Amino acid sequence: MSIGRVILFIALVIPGLLVAGSSLYSFNTDYEALGRTERYVDKLTRDVRVNNRQLDLAYHRSLSHRINAFANGTWGFIGATIAAIGVHGIATTKDETIEDQRK
Repeated sequence: MSIGRVILFIALVIPGLLVAGSSLYSFNTDYEALGRTERYVDKLTRDVRVNNRQLDLAYHRSLSHRINAFANGTWGFIGATIAAIGVHGIATTKDETIEDQRK
């Protein structure tokens, strides 16, 4: 394996996979929280005794989970793209030996 491939692996593939993995894990937890808050907002809208302040608070809490889930999904995509660029670079670089470099 050439030094260029090792650099691509260390500089792009590993960080890209770490970003994608951690972001998709966070996406999963935020998406579950989004589902819980949406069910809570739905429950509040059916309740007769609820006031507008409670509804606004629950809606904005749900909105923050929606934004977090979107951002985490976006970072997961960006991390996967960075890792894919690294894998593409590894696959397309020519494997040179020490003798080839001396010539």
